[in-house]
Amino acid sequence: MKKQVASLFAASALLLGSVPSASAEAAESEKSALAAQPAPCNDPISNSYDVTKLPTVVDPDKMLWNFVHMDQFLPHSIIQKGTKVRPFKRGKLVDLSTLTYKFNDETRKLADLMNRSRTNGLLVIQDGKIVNEQYFNGNHSCTRFTSWSIAKTYVSTLVGIAIDEGKVKSIDDDITDYVPELKGSGYEKATIRDILQMSSGVVWNENYSDTESDIWRMMQDVVFHKMPVKDFLKTLHGGQPHTFNYKSTDTEVLAFLIENVYKKPLHKVLSDKLWKPLGMTSDAYLNQDLNQRDFAFSFINAPLQDLAKLGQLYLQDGEWRGKQIVSAKWVKEATTPVDADLQPNAAAPHFGFQYQWWVPEGATFGREFSAMGSYGQYVYVDKDAKVVIAKVSAYPENSIFQDYEEITAFREIVKAISKKH
Repeated sequence: MKKQVASLFAASALLLGSVPSASAEAAESEKSALAAQPAPCNDPISNSYDVTKLPTVVDPDKMLWNFVHMDQFLPHSIIQKGTKVRPFKRGKLVDLSTLTYKFNDETRKLADLMNRSRTNGLLVIQDGKIVNEQYFNGNHSCTRFTSWSIAKTYVSTLVGIAIDEGKVKSIDDDITDYVPELKGSGYEKATIRDILQMSSGVVWNENYSDTESDIWRMMQDVVFHKMPVKDFLKTLHGGQPHTFNYKSTDTEVLAFLIENVYKKPLHKVLSDKLWKPLGMTSDAYLNQDLNQRDFAFSFINAPLQDLAKLGQLYLQDGEWRGKQIVSAKWVKEATTPVDADLQPNAAAPHFGFQYQWWVPEGATFGREFSAMGSYGQYVYVDKDAKVVIAKVSAYPENSIFQDYEEITAFREIVKAISKKH
């Protein structure tokens, strides 16, 4: 099963023709890309947008630019940082320019992968310190990169925090106990756990190549016909709960849960519970629908360091500077697939799934996992090696097999760094 975790609007790009191969000149050399000490991040966020540009958002000829300018496509809210900004400290830099890895019985070069996948940024952290940081295509440490479905993992983390704070009694409660607006919809029999595991039972087709699919209908109704997301969710029908079927609408439901229990829009909860406590380096922005309602399944736009902090938080069992942001119990549970259909190679080729985290085959559960977004976005964690790797890209191929190649390369980076430290 190909991983379909792209933006709601990615489907429109399929009308534009075949995807060309990545340019061999897409990336600069590592030598020239090692990052200097970052300045404070105060880059402006556009106040204007043009929704008519959406059909070109993943146009291969434009996506490098588009993926760092999503503020110009849709309305957006601001995820405010706190008064205390805490960038990662810097350790001894590790040169990765000659690193190789084995994939499909071939020895491949990391530099070639980064070029082929049209990497915008790579950040490697060990023991909480930056050991490799590179930016390409005119980007820098303050650039806000769209993270696509990495946003889903932020939302699931907020559910864990709501559990810890007693806002939600149990993830085995029915979702309609907290989002009663969904009574009578396909979500009526689903528990919060089902939805965290993308196992709500709602009938859904997230095939972007099928213009009759549900994701196409969602795009037409929510974006171009300005239908409120919650009204769209009410039109969905139930199937068999407790069965994995990846669907972006499940994350939208989790966001309604969060907004209802905190009585705040999603972007404010993200600010209060994650951006401010983690000392994020910059305000982020979150794209919205045309009713000014925050999207949840995608569209958090933030600097690479701030994306990496999500991984560092989980590496540290939910603790940050002496404060427990989310419980260690949640961290372990969220990254440990339990059900048979969530195991690696059952949920997807090479990957398992739990609470909006992906777990690669061969991983020790709860110790190695990744948030992943379409077109090459990753926050990868190896707890045993104390390594977090964040990578943002604009790779048109967008396949689960490409994701596994990236994970294979990340594992080799971990080995290389562990030998030198």
